[in-house]
Amino acid sequence: MSEELSEPWVAVKFGGTSVSSAFSWRQIADHIKHLRSKNKRVWVVISAVTQVSNHLEKCVEEAINAGEGESASKFPSFEFIRKAHYKLAEDAGLSPESLSPLNRLFDELGKILEGVSLLQEASPRVRARVMAQGELASTLLGIPILKAMGVDDVIRIDARDLLQTTPRPNEQEADRYLEGLVLPSRNPVACERLSGTHPVVLTQGFIARTPRGETCILGRGGSDTSASLFGALLGAEAVEIWTDVHGMFTTDPRDEPAARLIHKISYREAEELAAMGAKVLHPRCIGPCQWASIPLLIKNTWDPHAQGTHIVSSKLSLSSSSFASLTSTPPPSTPGETTGDANPSVMAVIRRVGQTLISLSTLEMWGASGFLAKAFAPFEQLGISIDLVGTSQSTVTITMDRIPGGVAGEPFQALLARLRALGQVEVVHPCAVVSIVGRRIRHVLHEMGPALKAFKDHQIHLVSESSENLNLSFVVEQDVATTLVVALHNALVPREGKDELFGPTWADIKA
Repeated sequence: MSEELSEPWVAVKFGGTSVSSAFSWRQIADHIKHLRSKNKRVWVVISAVTQVSNHLEKCVEEAINAGEGESASKFPSFEFIRKAHYKLAEDAGLSPESLSPLNRLFDELGKILEGVSLLQEASPRVRARVMAQGELASTLLGIPILKAMGVDDVIRIDARDLLQTTPRPNEQEADRYLEGLVLPSRNPVACERLSGTHPVVLTQGFIARTPRGETCILGRGGSDTSASLFGALLGAEAVEIWTDVHGMFTTDPRDEPAARLIHKISYREAEELAAMGAKVLHPRCIGPCQWASIPLLIKNTWDPHAQGTHIVSSKLSLSSSSFASLTSTPPPSTPGETTGDANPSVMAVIRRVGQTLISLSTLEMWGASGFLAKAFAPFEQLGISIDLVGTSQSTVTITMDRIPGGVAGEPFQALLARLRALGQVEVVHPCAVVSIVGRRIRHVLHEMGPALKAFKDHQIHLVSESSENLNLSFVVEQDVATTLVVALHNALVPREGKDELFGPTWADIKA
């Protein structure tokens, strides 16, 4: 094996704002050169140019609502996408000849949209093909940009050649194509067969293929997950997520400038934060890194020398990972770095809006065996995931974070019909989940007493405590969620002081 091929890989992901200007591409090129100077090979995963994914969604709707066979050039969103890429190419000083692959992609996208216009409808499979064009376009443009900026030995790889989804039981068509699940695995041979001797790879986030070879996407924000999956495939030394914020904070800085940067947390804690509402990382992103014991670092593209959030191992086992029950492939045995900190503490206060709560009430539940199995069976059959659960002698209450087709869709309406056959059903939508997330959260309940006064004048639909001792959640009316989060955060998270967990406040960072 050559010396170059023995160099370790680092997987780095850059989001939409990080690939949207010539200046930001210079930051990317400089970071690649920095890693190469340290004898690292670099696997670069990028998102679509900012706002392009939103406009691709609009393209589909514009095509459906246009006249039959309408030219895509007349769709405002299609023209926005073309102009955004050509403006970036002009700012980067690219020659017209280098844009030929991009031109062909736009021709193909136009034909797909014109087909949608003819049919006046778009299946999930077609929507996935359209949405994938954003990442395919950004990588087609990225290759000549990187070469113009001195990153010469780079190759573009199609992510669909390496990432394949795994079907789930009772999977809806929308989930199959628009929320694909790729399980982590290790296969550096397959990666290096495609990369050859090139020490730098540029590939797409967000996209994969089904077992039948069709294009699918991993859900909005799935580029983070792609980077983590590639890190596992490569057996990478580290995975870096470069974004427009400094890392994970104790709450959303847009709501509370006193939010503090979280320096170092475990995989499971980060997964809990992401799942409960922290928007910095896609919830599925952490699992593959945990599976492969690869450190995950979040950094700010616009402030590259600032400290970010470091996500590493802890004493929490892989069995608690969201991927543990889905993959039969054993994880690599090499242990990762540990946080070494199990002291009880509140880590963050966060919220999720747009949630749906259902209460099912019936006296037949009293002392009956198997009632919960009957109540939960329709959720599995209709592909609807349950989030929080609370029960009493005669009522079971659950929340759902994502429903295929939304509350107006066929799966949810079918769910209501089946549940009404079992008892009285009450729906609250939209509502919000406010979560206090921390380490060994039950051991700090006595410290929360004064803070819980924030709920005094507000209705609470459900209280749920994590079986893993990681969060305490409250389902409330959506319009009071932000007020509650700020009040709880200011009562539970220290505003100052140096320790291993908390860094500076958002206000201090921006000062």
